[in-house]
Amino acid sequence: MIGPVDSNCAKALCRSHREVQLSATADELRIFYNLAMDRVHYFPRRNALYFVDSVYRSVPAIIRSVLSGTGTPPAVEQLYLDDKHYFKAGKRIKLPPRQANAVLVALRLEGIQVSISE
Repeated sequence: MIGPVDSNCAKALCRSHREVQLSATADELRIFYNLAMDRVHYFPRRNALYFVDSVYRSVPAIIRSVLSGTGTPPAVEQLYLDDKHYFKAGKRIKLPPRQANAVLVALRLEGIQVSISE
């Protein structure tokens, strides 16, 4: 098991940004490869937001805060790299376009980079 990321390493990771442009045909493995603690990816055709959770940036807390008024708690799915669920990959939440717009704005306001498949 990989241990926790130290705070200096986390800050350095958040300072290194690369341009991400994922096509509409990108599979989940390619999406996971491009996630970071300060980067999420929205896939409009699937109504899915992909992210990793971190003690330094709590994406689920931001999502819950935005969607708290809807009366429906967000259903966050843990995704895995393997069939036996040994290796956690990222997380996914299904968001219809209207909810996604509000969530994506809130994430950007919190300093999270948002990439969107074309």
